[in-house]
Amino acid sequence: MVNAGTVIEDRSNIPMEVITRGYRERHSVLTLMRQLNRLVSAIQIHRGVSLAHLAGDGLFTDDVAQVQSQVNQRLLVLSSSTELFESLVPPQEQQKIQHGWNTVCHDWEGDALLENFEYHSFLIEQLLQLSGSLGHRLKDPLWGALKTQTNLNRDDPILNLVCRQIPELIEHLARIRGLATHAAVVGACDEEHQKKLQYWLQCVERQNGELIQRVDSLEPSINRQWRSLAELKNYELKLAFFLNTVGKDIVQGGGEKADARQLFTLGSEIIDAYVDGVDGGIALLHDRLEAELETWLTDD
Repeated sequence: MVNAGTVIEDRSNIPMEVITRGYRERHSVLTLMRQLNRLVSAIQIHRGVSLAHLAGDGLFTDDVAQVQSQVNQRLLVLSSSTELFESLVPPQEQQKIQHGWNTVCHDWEGDALLENFEYHSFLIEQLLQLSGSLGHRLKDPLWGALKTQTNLNRDDPILNLVCRQIPELIEHLARIRGLATHAAVVGACDEEHQKKLQYWLQCVERQNGELIQRVDSLEPSINRQWRSLAELKNYELKLAFFLNTVGKDIVQGGGEKADARQLFTLGSEIIDAYVDGVDGGIALLHDRLEAELETWLTDD
């Protein structure tokens, strides 16, 4: 058992350059994670409006062009957000991301529905994995060289929510939004798509239940600081209505009576709240990083 005095003495022996280098890297990681959160959200929107356009709804044409331009801009911003981008995101990973987006955009109006959907989904999964791997760098405290301190954040609820639990829920919601909007446009939903939607609906209901339980189990101080997460509970009724509408009008009703634009707008409003929740968690992680640095600087 290492006593507190030994921990403080060991920590004070860590060179300043080690701490500052770790601080800069973690600050860059958090910047990239926020950029990735918004980039993924934009690509999910692009997938949804592309599916609607491929179904023959000209009302979504302008949306496709607008979101495609936004994704292009976000990709450029991502690569220039931090001077450590090249070291945090290897060149091979950068090439895969750009290739994935090029594949999504290339002659997309000639894509079959399943092709378009899978191209988007593959790229989104790649970006979510990248964000998760970046988040793993935040697992230990700033002075993580101290083995006596590495257990502090091993089961970090904030990181788990930001890097895995909420993004997985968002992606299932975004898949439902895209495929359900397509079905509403064409006024039909074949058996294969019904099965997919039914599965994703079940996933969202389970994942959201687990998320609300996790929110309720967080320390009160975290909920007070992470307002965008706590406010997700205010969207439970809208979420239930959205899921029920998809289940009743699309899965069971074949989409004949569903309004594509209303369905897409409602789904987007709900998803945006969860995306804001991830941003709030990243901001909380940033505050924690600043507090760790301050603690290291001021503790005797």
